[in-house]
Amino acid sequence: MIGKILKDLIKKHGVSYRKIAKDLGVDHGNLYRSLKNDSNPEWKTIKKVLDYLGYDFKIIKRREVKSKKSKKSKPSRPKRKEEIA
Repeated sequence: MIGKILKDLIKKHGVSYRKIAKDLGVDHGNLYRSLKNDSNPEWKTIKKVLDYLGYDFKIIKRREVKSKKSKKSKPSRPKRKEEIA
């Protein structure tokens, strides 16, 4: 997912992978592969690309934390007379 976000930002800025790779001193092919949609790029790659494009990465705590507790099941309704027969 983060790879797709970075790809979208790169596209938005109109900069080529080759230019970014050259300016960052990294291999063009490695940069491209690390930003594929299904990839999981290393944090240092994410940070380098975000810095290059002028972005910060922030983690913000939600106001309400979703509980992973299982919901109580509703009691089943009583069967009607037609269903019992």
